Amino acid sequence: MTKNTKKKTILVIEDERPLLEVVNSRLEKNGFGVISARSVDQVFNAGLEKKGLGVIAAVSIKQALDYLEGLEKIDAIWLDHNLVGKENGLDFLKKIRKNGGRWKKIPIFVVSNSEGVETIKSYTEMGVSKYYIKSNHRLDEIIKDINHFLED
Repeated sequence: MTKNTKKKTILVIEDERPLLEVVNSRLEKNGFGVISARSVDQVFNAGLEKKGLGVIAAVSIKQALDYLEGLEKIDAIWLDHNLVGKENGLDFLKKIRKNGGRWKKIPIFVVSNSEGVETIKSYTEMGVSKYYIKSNHRLDEIIKDINHFLED
């Protein structure tokens, strides 16, 4: 697999901790920087997991996005539909599309086991770059697609 020549950062939002750890490891081995969370709330309020990064507390979605932008440029988002807490991937997507500025343009790759036609249609209508059913795609294939997408 081709590694990135310029390091790109991926925000990974995945509820299953073992899968999150594997995704993070594989992305890092492929030359990506990784910031991760298991819930929408964790992205905007509680604290993102990154080596040496403490708790981030924000009073608004905009403040959280501004903080993340100042911390590190996010080049793409790996997003699961089912997340820890009350909100799902669609809720996250609605928030960043509404409040995001530059965040509106970040490519989003939904990687989920939610195969419902309406769920997939909702994400597609909101402009995600690609929707993957976890059981139908290998992790290396998804990472390779993200890498190719970011090279263009």
